Amino acid sequence: MNFEELLEQYKASPRRESAALVLNDGVLLKYCVVFKQVRPRRLHDWPEDNTWPALWACVHVDVEAIATLADDVPAVALRNIERIKGLRLVYPDGTIQPMVEKIIVKRINDALS
Repeated sequence: MNFEELLEQYKASPRRESAALVLNDGVLLKYCVVFKQVRPRRLHDWPEDNTWPALWACVHVDVEAIATLADDVPAVALRNIERIKGLRLVYPDGTIQPMVEKIIVKRINDALS
């Protein structure tokens, strides 16, 4: 199975309950927003096995760039990147879970109205 096929399997079954955490956790929300700005760079296309960690092993996440945009030190950024990855709020192709995207749009719309 290649990167895209495995990624599509995970995208087809998002963890919607994880998106609920974003409603009350500004740090998770911030990191999801920033993650979209600094897309991971693909290193290779074939995961070692068909697991979430193997899929992430195919990409390089620029922790320094995310830390800068999140205004955090790299160690804090790394911890929060691992949180959003583990909760499956973000995907290795640089996209975010659709429910999280809706939360972000709603927050913006509410703030502007």
